[in-house]
Amino acid sequence: MKYFALITALLLALSCARNPLQPGDLLFQAGEGDMTDAIESATGGSFSHVGILGETLEDVWEAVPGEGVRHVQLQQFLDESALDASGKPFVRVFRTACDWPDVLSRLQALEGRPYDYAFLPGNEALYCSELVYECYRDAAGEPLFSAIPMTFKGPDGSTVPYWTAHYDSLGVAVPEGMPGTNPNDLSRSPLLTPVPVKW
Repeated sequence: MKYFALITALLLALSCARNPLQPGDLLFQAGEGDMTDAIESATGGSFSHVGILGETLEDVWEAVPGEGVRHVQLQQFLDESALDASGKPFVRVFRTACDWPDVLSRLQALEGRPYDYAFLPGNEALYCSELVYECYRDAAGEPLFSAIPMTFKGPDGSTVPYWTAHYDSLGVAVPEGMPGTNPNDLSRSPLLTPVPVKW
């Protein structure tokens, strides 16, 4: 009996070593393209997108332009990432304590919501880090992560030209200073712990 228990424990340890992921882990991604460059320039980091690892550990919830809030296979999420210096997907994993069933319930309720091209709070549309903000809540129902004043300015203090053109096309002013979130500031939250993963 003791031998059986030891074998079971070893197998479990090996399984965890091969796949350290858990439902609810946050997957921070570097992308490619003009919007990616603009996000990274204004927010001072390498990440332009964040997704939420799903129940099966082979699926990801995210909010993306064109489709809004969707549920895709992890491999698709990795394939859509930029590559790091070693040629692997530039995706980093972070974890926070969460009530996964509650997070999943909120994700399911938001699936299909449109993408928020204006990055504004309080509307029906959602962008990637706003999806995280809305779904991760404490026992009292308050957002686990903090909203911060958004900036669309580059290191030189002027609005990144991409954002000027983007908001001109929407017919609204650049929402400088409005409360919001972004992948880079979210990744720096003291509530998050990095999880080493080899893709």
